[in-house]
Parts: sequence; structure tokens; C-alpha cells
Amino acid sequence: MVDGGLHVGFLLTGLNGGGAERVMLNLAAALIARGHRADLVIPRFAGDYRAAIPSGMRVRRARIPGTDRKLLRAVQRAGVQVEATTVNPIGVARSWLVLGRKGLDLPVRRRHRVHAYATMIATYVCEARPHVLVSALPGADAAAVCAAELADRAVPVVVTAHNVPADYAPEWLAASRTLYPLADAVVAVSRGVAESVRRSLGVDAGRVRTIHNGVPVDSVRRLAQEDVAHPWFADGEPPVVLSVGRESPQKDHPTLVEAFGLARREADARLVILGKLSAPYRAGLKSLARSLGVEGDLGFVDFDENPYRYMRRAGLLALSSRWEGLPTVILEALACGTPVVSTDAPCGPREILGGWGDLPPVGDAPALARALAGTLRGERPTAEALRARAADFSEEKAADAYVALFEKLARR
Repeated sequence: MVDGGLHVGFLLTGLNGGGAERVMLNLAAALIARGHRADLVIPRFAGDYRAAIPSGMRVRRARIPGTDRKLLRAVQRAGVQVEATTVNPIGVARSWLVLGRKGLDLPVRRRHRVHAYATMIATYVCEARPHVLVSALPGADAAAVCAAELADRAVPVVVTAHNVPADYAPEWLAASRTLYPLADAVVAVSRGVAESVRRSLGVDAGRVRTIHNGVPVDSVRRLAQEDVAHPWFADGEPPVVLSVGRESPQKDHPTLVEAFGLARREADARLVILGKLSAPYRAGLKSLARSLGVEGDLGFVDFDENPYRYMRRAGLLALSSRWEGLPTVILEALACGTPVVSTDAPCGPREILGGWGDLPPVGDAPALARALAGTLRGERPTAEALRARAADFSEEKAADAYVALFEKLARR
């Protein structure tokens, strides 16, 4: 055990409503509950998450335009300390020279933002002296490694891979091949992602470890009891097929809508997609539903920081993704006792649902439709069995693994 507890700096590029961001904030909350210190270093203080930022966390944000003032006031009222930092242009220019000399001139279009964020992180390291930095998603991962180089490797860096690197944008894939091997450890959220990191990015196997995403089961179940105003979730209504996810080719909502149209011929049900979707994207899905004769059975709910209340009342959760790392949304649904149908997307769904739910092939609407219809007919495990499966991926188990890793690195 590190004397006085751990001090961990969490690095995110934003507070958008994604699974990776929620996983990191949940981990921070678990560390704080155990008496450790957790800071969030973030360039742009904006996004969807508010309640997910745990009380007791300290936030460093860049003093730049675009700060979400409503978010700032909300988290301050919740007891989160927020400090604004000015990013020094001279420091950013110096970072270009230092990193270029080290051969780390980033092959990304957003290199100026990465250099600015890395400079901000390096300043934080020198002033706060955390025991370890942990980052999530390619932009923050790149800035974390660059910041460690700027700070003369004064702090170990743990980058977390939440998807298979082959699915990164090309510029981030090139940057990750350069930078991931320089991290002190790479945490992959599933065994499949771990293998992809080793194979695609050339990271030494000894630096890669698998830590499954943890879900705060008790918190999810408590929040799931909150009321839902949407009339389709009321008692006596047809079962709802619920999808939770952002607008992205990865989530493949068109295949889900097509599959629902086929399943609707066999089962009385409705489809609700919960997430931040643009008006044109919704219109495209509505047009597809119209062509299938199910436009009246397709609905949308805007991003909600508490999707669990919808999950608990849904007939099933459907995930139609083309690829995933370890989808937290599946774990959250299981914690609510809700059955799940997911495509057999690389890499995470099978690690969670093997034997616990249907796994139709990616992009196969008829197979997905058969799985939806079968689950709606009651071909599924009991709610108690699903909740027990979620406990295998508890926040406590994930926090134990991260603490062990952080303490090992801090003692070096």
C-alpha cells in the first residue's frame, strides 16, 4: 500500500456521454470511496455528464472558450472543486521542440490540441505530483504519453484501450503505434482488445493487462427505481426493445431498425433508441422504419444520464454494434435484470454474454430479428440470473485490479 493512499490523475478530453468516460468516472468514485485522491485533468470542460463526476474529485480545466457554465455550476454545487488553468503558448511551442527531438511529432490533424493538452498535463504533474496518470480514448492517451515525456517520465502512465485499435481513426491509429509502446502499462477492457493491442500496436505483452469494465451494481439498481415519464414504458404497454448509444456507424442503428421491422411481424413491441442523435439521423431511421411499416413503433429519447430507469422497464436491451471493446451498457442492463440481445461484435459482447444471451452475427438483420423475437417470447435467463452475471463485473473487482496496478507502478 502506498503511504497515505494513492493520488491518481484521470485524463479525459471531454465529458461526452460515452461508456469510456463513465467507466473512468466510476473508477474515480470507487477510489475516492476507498480513501484515495482523484483528480480530473480535462482541456474542454463541457459535455453531458454531471452527476457522474464524483463528489470529492478535483478538476483542472483549461481556461478556454467553450466552457459549459451550467455544467460548471452543477458540479461545484455537488462538492467538486474546479480550477481553471491557463495554457501557456510558450510551453506549447516548447513541447513541439521537445517531442520532435524525441521523435514524437504526432501524425494527427489535431496535433496542436494534443500538444496543448500535454503541456497542461505536464504542468499539473509538476505541481500536484500524482502517483500515476490514467487516460481513456486515443486523444487523451496520446496527450498522456507526451506529457510524461515533457515531465521527464516523472510519473507512470496507464493508457486504457476501450476498442480494438484497428477501428481507431487512421491518424489516431498511427499515433497510437508510436505512443502506446511508451506507456508504462496498457489496460485493455477485454481479452480481445488486449490481443489486438499487442498485435496491432506492437506493445510488449508484459505491459498489457486485461481489466474488465466495472459497473456500480448497487448504484445502477438504485437509480433504476426512478420514474420514467415516457408513456411507452408504462405498465400494460407492449414491451420496448431499448437501444442505448450515440450516433455512430459503430452502433449500426439501421440494421437494428431493419431487424425490428422483421421481428415486429412476430411480436407486438416497440423500439426506443436512447442517445444523442441529430435530426437528420433520426429522420433517416424514421424513413427506414416507414418503409418497413413500423414507423409508429419507433421512438427516440434524448441522452439521459440515468438510462437505467429505462433499462429496468424495457422488454430487452438490443445492441447492434459492428465492433465494441467491452460494452458497459450490456453490464448495466444485466444489473437491472434486463435481458440483452447483442451482435457478436469484436470483442466484448461474447465475453459477457456467452451463455447469457443471443449473439447474432454483425450486420445480419434477419438473425438479429430472430434473436429479438425469441427473447420477447421469453426465451431468456431469469432476472435473478442476469443480475448475478452483472456481479461478475462489479466495480469493486475492477477497482481492486486498478489499485493493484497503480500501487505496483507507484512503487517503482
